[in-house]
Amino acid sequence: MSLPKYPQTPVAQALCIIGAILLLLALAMQSRMWLAVFGWQPVAPGGGEYMVALFIGLPLLLLSTLMLVVATASRTRRCKISAMLLVPALTVLAGWVALFLRSRFV
Repeated sequence: MSLPKYPQTPVAQALCIIGAILLLLALAMQSRMWLAVFGWQPVAPGGGEYMVALFIGLPLLLLSTLMLVVATASRTRRCKISAMLLVPALTVLAGWVALFLRSRFV
């Protein structure tokens, strides 16, 4: 059985759209922090990019991941687009886990 490309029900459409918007906002809020983490941009005095990423970007990422997991968990709501959006959300979430573990053990 093949997955439909786009969400078929209104609930699935809403979950997919809200999850995608929240993911884009989360990535926008975290982009400066990730640039500083990888050394592509100097850290600003006071580390404001870390605060924005931690207190705005991470909650948005968690909400978007939750929405996309709910959108892909049920067979009636599952579609290719929400499953494809779930991959970067889980990848960035894994990056946060690695970042917390690095700061804990280094």
